[in-house]
Amino acid sequence: MADLDSLLSSLKVPADYARLQYITDDSALVSLKEWKSSADRVLVELRILLEQQRSELSPSDQANIISAAASFDSQDPWVTPEARTISEEILQHFGDPTQPLLTQVLTHNVKPLFQFSPHPNLDASGRKLPRPAGGPMATHDFYEGQAWKSTPGVANLVSWCVRHTQRDWYESLWHLILPPIMALLDDFEARYKLRGVGVASEMLRDVPGQLLKRTGVDGLIRSVVYPTKLSVLVTEQSLNTCLSHLNDAETAELIESALDASLTLSLLTTSVRSSEQFDQICALLGEGVIRGIWLYASDKPDVVLASLKALPPLLRTLKIGNARFLKRKAGELTWANHAGAHGPAAAPAKAQCG
Repeated sequence: MADLDSLLSSLKVPADYARLQYITDDSALVSLKEWKSSADRVLVELRILLEQQRSELSPSDQANIISAAASFDSQDPWVTPEARTISEEILQHFGDPTQPLLTQVLTHNVKPLFQFSPHPNLDASGRKLPRPAGGPMATHDFYEGQAWKSTPGVANLVSWCVRHTQRDWYESLWHLILPPIMALLDDFEARYKLRGVGVASEMLRDVPGQLLKRTGVDGLIRSVVYPTKLSVLVTEQSLNTCLSHLNDAETAELIESALDASLTLSLLTTSVRSSEQFDQICALLGEGVIRGIWLYASDKPDVVLASLKALPPLLRTLKIGNARFLKRKAGELTWANHAGAHGPAAAPAKAQCG
């Protein structure tokens, strides 16, 4: 049996999987297929080694095993059903990780992949900056390089870390957990945004709402997860760019997930039935759904259907406020339907609703 380092090296997901849809070279595709087939065998060897030597492994070795196995804890193109099953069996050995082990993974296996692409709106402690670091070109710099995309399984590892972070650990691990989540959420490719929304939703199950508010991250996440920013009406971008986001294969799933995450975020960071909560949900429905999705994606039934699937929990949260909301937005809904059928230019002047 090969040693641990050799097994881990063999399980490193080829960077070509990050651009699989663009590869046309037959030899490259054959090479990826061969690696994928061999990964099942290597994972079996890793599982056996873990069972035999678990008590002898250092924290660094354990973190590296978690990192390798987590890459296969998904339904990504490089994962066979057998590989996913074996990876789950390996990860079960670390089903209740200690905070030091989780810190080891985040510090040495996750952080190095993202440290050269710092989010322009975050400081080193995980707080929202008053203005983007780096000036007007900060966003451009953020998208330059993106070394983390050369490790296709990293989103799975970030997800594993978030799912195993206990509520009272977030305060001390915040500076390690938040940057990779925001890198995924704020990416320009829909597939990474979708993974980011998924990981953010996992975080919102346990993260203290006060930590989000105190660090200003609630507003930062909302500006990214909020569908008008995420996939429909990206602020200060042209209509063509907006429409290009609606043409992605992931758009329908992205819309539904983003609406759900937005509602969860509002409920977590606002008081029940407060005016702040009401205003946030109304904005989500009015700006995000009616004047965003329904207007610019009216010719895409799957996208509109995804938004409709996400509406019931939002409307249940508003309760009696639905009447007030629908009254205020009736004019906009009529305008959106007309524009969707005939194009925005043909729509009558938009109603001014309070």
